[in-house]
Amino acid sequence: MRVPESKGRSPGVIFRARQTIAMLALLSLGGLILTLERGSYGVDPRLVVATRLLLVPLGLTIVGLALKKVWGRWLALAGAIAVLPWAVVLTFGLPRGAPLTQQTIALVASLLLLVSLSGRAMFERYEGHAATDWNGPRMGLVRWTIILNMASALGLFLFVVVYRYAVGWHVAIPAGLLAALVAGVLLLARQKTVGLLLVALSCILFVPAGTFFVWKEASHTGEVYLFAAAFLPGIIAGWACLFAFGRPMWWAVRAG
Repeated sequence: MRVPESKGRSPGVIFRARQTIAMLALLSLGGLILTLERGSYGVDPRLVVATRLLLVPLGLTIVGLALKKVWGRWLALAGAIAVLPWAVVLTFGLPRGAPLTQQTIALVASLLLLVSLSGRAMFERYEGHAATDWNGPRMGLVRWTIILNMASALGLFLFVVVYRYAVGWHVAIPAGLLAALVAGVLLLARQKTVGLLLVALSCILFVPAGTFFVWKEASHTGEVYLFAAAFLPGIIAGWACLFAFGRPMWWAVRAG
């Protein structure tokens, strides 16, 4: 009788281990935020203040993971995806001899989050207990559209803060996209059609708006690549989601 009991407990033990790893990875990112002003990139006080603001959603994410809330898993995955391009560039793209401790920690933490929270087992522990059904056809695409565009919203927030804009109307471009993305993601998480339309519209507008943003603000090609790596996955997911659900929505409109 002892062997079946051990096997029955094993999935729970593995889940708690993965959950703990993810929470520790988030705590390490929080520690990096708190010590940012003592690092190599603390020269810009706006970046320090803005990243401190991210401690609020980071804390909520840890609580959400602990309580097995679906939004906690999504936020954690989105945070990992948002951090990863920056961590890769700052770890491997700096001149020889530059300090690498902080960005290496960020890189490892983001990879640990992706590994520990991805997969069917974690889906069943989080989305499987949600009030909303996430098992339907193409719902995996919807989930990853939400996650990737959460990451885009976080990345866009950092881009808006880091760059010193010339005074002009184009400052409103990323701010408007950020607002539309956040609203669309929140509505899409509730499986509202208008949320899909908002996210898809934001992804469509991201191409000309992002091109204009990079043209006005990027100082070298590396920033262009970073911008593309940070936002292209969310854009592609938004387009794919619109393509997958566009025809059924059109049929529903015509039938109504």
